[in-house]
Amino acid sequence: MKRVFHSWILFIAMFVACGAWPVAAKQPTFGLDRVPALQREVGEYPLWQYCASLTWVALAFIAAPVVDFLMTRVLKRLTAQTVTDLDDKLLEILQNPVKLIVVLVILHIGVESFEWPPWSEKILLPTFTIAVAAAAIYMAVRMIDLVLVYAEERFFGDDTQLAQLMMPVLGRTFKAFIIIIGALTTAQHLGFPITSVLAGLGIGGIAVALAAQSTLANIFGSMTILADQPFKVGDLVRIDAVEGKVAAIGLRSTRIRTAEGHFVTIPNKTVADAAIINISMRPTIHQPLTISLTYDTSAERVKEAVGILREILQAHPMTHDFVVHWKTYAPSSLDILVAYWCKTTDQKLFLKALEEINLEIKRRFDAAGLEFAFPTQTIQLQQSSPKA
Repeated sequence: MKRVFHSWILFIAMFVACGAWPVAAKQPTFGLDRVPALQREVGEYPLWQYCASLTWVALAFIAAPVVDFLMTRVLKRLTAQTVTDLDDKLLEILQNPVKLIVVLVILHIGVESFEWPPWSEKILLPTFTIAVAAAAIYMAVRMIDLVLVYAEERFFGDDTQLAQLMMPVLGRTFKAFIIIIGALTTAQHLGFPITSVLAGLGIGGIAVALAAQSTLANIFGSMTILADQPFKVGDLVRIDAVEGKVAAIGLRSTRIRTAEGHFVTIPNKTVADAAIINISMRPTIHQPLTISLTYDTSAERVKEAVGILREILQAHPMTHDFVVHWKTYAPSSLDILVAYWCKTTDQKLFLKALEEINLEIKRRFDAAGLEFAFPTQTIQLQQSSPKA
C-alpha cells in the first residue's frame, strides 16, 4: 500500500512539475513536413504544421483514456490486495484530476514546441498553468478530507465530541493553507510580483492578528481544553466562582448551567487559565458537620453520643467511610466532629442519604435524652457595696 501511495505521489509531482516548468522541445512534425501537398502556406504557416498541431492535440486526449485504463485496471488490482481501503479512496480521488493534468501537460508542451504567434502562447500557456494548478489544488484538498477521516478514526476513537470540534477547524486550516500556497506558487510562475504581495500581506496580517488576538486565544484555549479534557459535557464543575453542569464546549466559549438555572458563558481562554474543579470526577461525596451538646452533658453521656453517631453511620448503606470524635470545648457547647463519605456522586442520592442520616441522629438523640446546644450567653450581675 505504501509503495502504491508513494508511486502516485511521485507520478503527480512529475506531471505538476512538467506543467509548471515545461521544457521546450523541437517542433514535432510526425513526418507531415515531407508531404508535398501540405507544403502550401496558410496564414504564414504551412499546412503540415496545422495538421501536426491537431495530431498533438489528439494524442493529448488519447493519453487520458490510457491513464484511466492504467488506474482502473492495473492500480485497482494492487489496491484491492491491501487490507485498508485508504489507497482505494486515494485512487478514486486521483483518477479524474490526473487524467486532466495529463492532457493539460501534453498540450502545454505542445504550445511551447510548435512555432505559433507569440500572442497564442501568452493566452494558452497561462490558461494551462492555471488549470493544472487548479486540478492539483483540488486533489490536495480532497486528500486532506481523506486524511482527516483516517485521523479521526485512528486518533479520536469514540470521542465524537472532540472529533466534531477539532476536525472542522483542522480541515479548514489545512485547506486554506493548501489553497494559499497553490495560488501564490501559480501566481509566481505566471510572473506576478509575489514578493511585494507577501510583504503587503505581512503588514495586513499583523493588523488582522492584533484584531483577532482575543478570538485566536479562545480557539487555542478550546484546543487546550479538548486536548487535556479536564471535563466533558454533562460534568458538574466549578470554574472560578461559577459552579454548574457543562452544557456545551464550543470553539470560542464553554457554557455552564448553574443550579439556579442560569446559563453562564465563559471564554475558553479564561477556562484554560483557570483552576478547574471537576466535581463529577470525585469518587464519593464528603459531608462534614458538627454536633453540639450542652455543657451540662456529662463525659459519659458525650461518649454515649459519640457511640450513637458511629452506629448510625456504620449502619447506613450509603456510607463509605466516616470519622466521629469529640473535638473541642466551644464557647457555648461541647462539639463533636462528624465527617462521612457517601458511596455516590449523584447529588439527589446524596441529599436523600443526608436526610436519612440527619433524621436518624435526631431520633436517637431524642430517645437517649441528649440535648443539642445552641448559642447561649450567661450574664452575671454583681451589686457593688456603697462607699463609706
